[in-house]
Amino acid sequence: MSSYALYTLRDLRLAAEKQAERSLGTAAATLRAAEAEAERLRARLAETRAAEAAARAANSPAVTALAAQTERRFWARLAGERQAAAEAIERHRADVIGPAARAEAAARDAHLRTRQRREVVEKAIARREAAVHRDRERRGEAAADDLGQRRRK
Repeated sequence: MSSYALYTLRDLRLAAEKQAERSLGTAAATLRAAEAEAERLRARLAETRAAEAAARAANSPAVTALAAQTERRFWARLAGERQAAAEAIERHRADVIGPAARAEAAARDAHLRTRQRREVVEKAIARREAAVHRDRERRGEAAADDLGQRRRK
């Protein structure tokens, strides 16, 4: 393979690596946003639990049937909010965080592969340049030897 082809291949591999870096950055940002949303959902669940605990602490027994019915609806609403918050966390974990984490891992692997492919080409270029340098040195030494032999004659 000619040096020109190696340099062209290196440029292509470098462009692919930069694209993989951008993809990795996007995937990491998506994962961070998903984790931030998960934290917000956990805070919401903690708030609903705290509200339910505060309501239970301040609870006074119902005196009438209407008050008891209202109290049951109140507790059912609080339990429903708590359950909805817990389900939202589980849905978010399964539907958003899981795929985002897998996408980030895939992007990281793709970036690693593209970097390795670029490094292979750079090593080939370095070997080619080293061989050219060695050949030039040998030719120079041979020319110097030839010149020295001519002077002696």
